[in-house]
Amino acid sequence: MGINTDLTEDQKRALKENADDLEQFQRQLDEVHERARSRLESTGLVTGLDTINCLICVACEGWKSGDDGKCANCPHGFFSHNII
Repeated sequence: MGINTDLTEDQKRALKENADDLEQFQRQLDEVHERARSRLESTGLVTGLDTINCLICVACEGWKSGDDGKCANCPHGFFSHNII
């Protein structure tokens, strides 16, 4: 399929359904991040803009600067981090 190829109705529907699924997932992920941040705020681990980088970890004693401002030693995956 080339760049200038017209999409069939089935292809358009499949792309729209994929976009809808991803939008729904993004809303769910945003809600999970908000709840996680709220829990951390309610216990004093997060105050204002001072945020722990990983929504799962407790304060890391061996913190080293890594990609996206997270700890280079953190074993948790991409979606565990307060990146959104």
